[in-house]
Amino acid sequence: MTANLLLDSLRELWEGFITRLPSLVTGLLVILFTYLTARGVRYLTGRSLKRVKASEHAAQLTARLSFVGVMALGVLVALGVMGINAAALVASLGLISVGIGFALKDVIENFIAGIILIFQRPFVVGDVVHFGDTEGTVEDVRVRDTVLRTYDGRQVFVPNANIFTAAVINNNRNRKRRLDFEVNIAYSADTSAAMAAATQALSGIDILLSQPSPLVLTKDLGDSSVVLKVYFWVDPCEVSLLEARSAAINAVKQALEEAGIEIPSPVVIIRPVDQ
Repeated sequence: MTANLLLDSLRELWEGFITRLPSLVTGLLVILFTYLTARGVRYLTGRSLKRVKASEHAAQLTARLSFVGVMALGVLVALGVMGINAAALVASLGLISVGIGFALKDVIENFIAGIILIFQRPFVVGDVVHFGDTEGTVEDVRVRDTVLRTYDGRQVFVPNANIFTAAVINNNRNRKRRLDFEVNIAYSADTSAAMAAATQALSGIDILLSQPSPLVLTKDLGDSSVVLKVYFWVDPCEVSLLEARSAAINAVKQALEEAGIEIPSPVVIIRPVDQ
C-alpha cells in the first residue's frame, strides 16, 4: 500500500511537471532573452555615457545598475509565466531585506554615499583632497570607499559615508593655489627696497604663476625685526607645492642678501636682577 502511494505521488509530480513544462521552458527562454537584452543595455549605457564625457566610475556604475534593473524585471516576468506568484515572492523578499538592512546599515550607507560621490564628482582620481585628519592623492573612488595615497606613501581606505558627511577640501579643483611664508628684516633696513627685491625675485621663478602676481606686504613689527608676508600663486596640477615653496624662499633669501638687507636673528636681552 505504501508503495502504491509513493508511485501515485511520483506519477502526480511527473504529470504536473509535464503540464508545466511549456510554461517552464517559456520562462527560461524569457530569462535568457532578458540576460541578452540586459547585456546590450549595459553596453549601450556605458558607451553613451562615455560619449558625453561622464566619469569612468559613473559610466560603469550606471551600466551595472541598468543591467541589474533589466534582469530583475525579466526574472519577475519569467516567474509569472512559470505560474509562480511573483507578488508574494517580492513581499517575502521585502521582509527579508528589512532585516538585512538593519544588519548591514553601515555598508548600505557607504554604498549610497559612494553612488552620490561618483555622480556629483567633488573630486576625481588624481586630485589632492583633505577631509578630517586625512589628506592625500585620490587613487580610486569605489562604491564602498575611497582610496587615498598620503604624502608619505601610505594607502588610506576612507568609508564614503564619512566623506559624504564631512567638509571636503579639493586642492586641485581650482588651478590656482596661493602659498605664503614670512621673512624678517632688520629695523634699519629699507622696507620698501626689501619688498621690491622680494617681489622681483618671485617674478623670476618659472614655476610660479604670473597672474595673480606675487605680493609682499608688511605684516607686523616684531620684537627685533620687521615681519614681511610673502604671497605667491602656483598651479597645483603642474608643480609640487613643496618644491614651489622651497624655490620661493630660496629666491627671496638670495635677493635680500644681494640687496644688502639683513635678515636678523632673534635678539634676547638678559638683564641682571638687582640684589
